[in-house]
Amino acid sequence: MFAKPRPKKSPLPPPNKKRKTASTIEEISFDDGAREEYLTGFHKRKLQRIKHAQEEAAKRAREEKLETRKQIREGRRREVAEHVESVNKILRESGAVSADVDGDDDSETQESDEWDGFPDKPDLDMVDHEEEYVDEDRYTTVKIESVSVSRDGLSRPDQFDEEAEEQARQKRAEAERQKAEAEAKDKKPAWQKKKKKKFRYETKLVRQLTDRKQRIKSQRP
Repeated sequence: MFAKPRPKKSPLPPPNKKRKTASTIEEISFDDGAREEYLTGFHKRKLQRIKHAQEEAAKRAREEKLETRKQIREGRRREVAEHVESVNKILRESGAVSADVDGDDDSETQESDEWDGFPDKPDLDMVDHEEEYVDEDRYTTVKIESVSVSRDGLSRPDQFDEEAEEQARQKRAEAERQKAEAEAKDKKPAWQKKKKKKFRYETKLVRQLTDRKQRIKSQRP
């Protein structure tokens, strides 16, 4: 009575009926050495992590220390600049120093701040030199002395000579003591008496055996 509807065609292409050939794995290799290293290396890897963490902590502590020192230096420099500025201001207000003099002082300070490097010949007059500095309520004495550098640190030349003499004196005393001990060992004390040999009596059985041996020897032609 009713006609069947015509099936609609799909706009997509028909699926490929042939199966795609999957790539086959030729061989699976198992590394016994890597497995053993992984299973037996837990403690080693733990120590490596601890060492790495310690190095990182030391590095951070060093950076923080350097940053703190930098901040302290900047703070001190700022305090010194503020102190100098306040002193100059007080001197200007009191009329003790004029503005032109301050300008000259600033230019001289800038010129003196420039460093030309170390001199070719050292100033030997500064050795064993003592000088006093007075700044408001502060009093400081600076003394420059010659020192000797060794593995133990810094020391005065006269102190080094005294230490060398003391060591030589100790060595001589030790040698004399060893020589005296050797001589005392070689000499025997006069009061020491020689030990007497102990005399033991033979037992009856031993005497009988000795007599028999002597008789046998005497009977032989």
